[in-house]
Order: sequence, then C-alpha cells, then structure tokens
Amino acid sequence: LRPSHVFIWISNMSDNPPASERYRVFTPEFDTAAPDPLDPAKRYHTGVFIQTDPDIFEGDLFHVTGDIIAAKGMYFDVKESYTPGASAHFHRTTEIGWIYKVDFPRIRGILEALPTPTKQQGIDFWSHDPSKRNKITWTKENGELYGPGEQRRPIIKCNEWTHQIAIPKLRQEGILHS
Repeated sequence: LRPSHVFIWISNMSDNPPASERYRVFTPEFDTAAPDPLDPAKRYHTGVFIQTDPDIFEGDLFHVTGDIIAAKGMYFDVKESYTPGASAHFHRTTEIGWIYKVDFPRIRGILEALPTPTKQQGIDFWSHDPSKRNKITWTKENGELYGPGEQRRPIIKCNEWTHQIAIPKLRQEGILHS
C-alpha cells in the first residue's frame, strides 16, 4: 500500500469525522418560569442545541415552547445564534452527539414538521364540586374534562418532545450520531 492509501484507510476507521466537519449537539436545561401545579416533579425546559461556534458555545436551540393549557398547546421555535449559558435560567447541558455540518440546514425542516405538544390542561369552570371549580385540571386535546375513571393520555411537554420525538427522529434520519 502507498502511504496515501494507508491514511485514507486509517481515517475511515475513526468513529468521528474531524471537528472541522461536524457540530456538537447538546440538550441544555433551563429552570422553568412557572412550575406546573399538576406536575409536581421538578422539570427543566429543554430542547436540541447545535453548537455552531465552539469558541463561545453559541449555536441554535430547537425546541417547543408555550404551554399546554393554551388552546393550541405548545409551538416549535428556534433561537438562532443563542448562548445557553448566558440565560439566567441556565441549569446544565448534556452532550448527546454530533452532526455533519452539511446536514445542519436540514434540521429545522425535520424538527418543524414534528407534532408539537397539544392542549392537555384546562380550568374547570363547570364542576359541581366547589373545591374543584376554577382549578387547573387535565383535559383532552379539545378541552373536555376526563370522566371519572377515564384513562388520561401521557403528558407530553418539551422534555418528552425533545427526548422521545425530536432526538429519535434526527437519529432515524441519519443526522444525529453518537
């Protein structure tokens, strides 16, 4: 083998391409502005962060925001040229993999096409029980209250959207690598 062939063969055995060809991917976590009274477990707001500038830890944050009490639920959003650590609500970040730089322009379209969390809560204005009236309660997507013993659908907020929908979709599309 000629030296140039050896280099190509060895470089192809590496799991990761050179840093100049890829962007690192993280899931930053932020304290929430208003804790959910029906979901007492501590939750942090999260999304998919693509680090496009490693010198200042800047990039784009792809996430769903809004709330699940609103008629239309949460909506998809992108914070461009964003620095997670600059937020007063920043908690921590976890690296989840990398993408090829050439795939970066595809991410917005893929994630924007995913379903977003729908309405899942409402205010009970109609209860005959005064202790329940005007309190936040779990609802169906159309705002109707669940009946006695009726099974409630699983909660889907930014955490579930990020970890159960967005990240698996990016992996399925062959864009997000470990």
